[in-house]
Amino acid sequence: MKSWAGITGPSRNPVGKRFWLGGRDGKWVQIVGIAQNGKYLWVGEPPTEYLYLAMTERPRARMTLVARSFGDPAGLAEPLRRLVHNLDSNQPVFDIRTVQDLYQARAAVASLINGLVGAMGLIGLLLAMIGLYGLVAYSVARRTREIGIRMAIGADRGLVMRMVLRQGLLLVLAGSAIGLVASLGVERIVMAVFGATKRDPLAYLLVVPALLAVTMLAVWVPARRAARVDPMRALRYE
Repeated sequence: MKSWAGITGPSRNPVGKRFWLGGRDGKWVQIVGIAQNGKYLWVGEPPTEYLYLAMTERPRARMTLVARSFGDPAGLAEPLRRLVHNLDSNQPVFDIRTVQDLYQARAAVASLINGLVGAMGLIGLLLAMIGLYGLVAYSVARRTREIGIRMAIGADRGLVMRMVLRQGLLLVLAGSAIGLVASLGVERIVMAVFGATKRDPLAYLLVVPALLAVTMLAVWVPARRAARVDPMRALRYE
């Protein structure tokens, strides 16, 4: 446990302050500088409390050396290796990579997750279209006799088509409302996990109308089929 009491705040300068560094070998340490926030474990983590200690204060079996290059970073690999070996010939030097390579390797996991989520979203949309089509088509088949009677007493094809489309639209709106409420709840969980602080209203403005348009296409086929029902055949339908 670390005690930060009395050394933090927007108007306080922590340099020179001391605080208790807990653990098995707890001791007081003095702050000698402030570093910018960074990513320490993965690229999506939120701002995290982090403490840099001198090697003599907290020895580690493995260290990472970071060097800044103004030219080709690959050209620094061999000079850095020689420099370390000049200091300690028994010190192994391995896994030399640029920050760009390291970032791409860490970001590959996030890209894979985004791809999987996108693929699952497309599969879910396809299943929703199939289910909506099947439900409306089944409802039209059950109401074939009713549709025949309506058309026999004067209902035109446009009226029948609008009736079926209205039924599908109500299902789409109900499902979209439930999905919107659920997505707001899931968004909070995702924001907490990935450390995001801002919502993306553009996603809702684009996804919801697109979802309505795509699912209404699934309703169009049974609605068109209902509008083409022959009234005489429908009246004999059992």
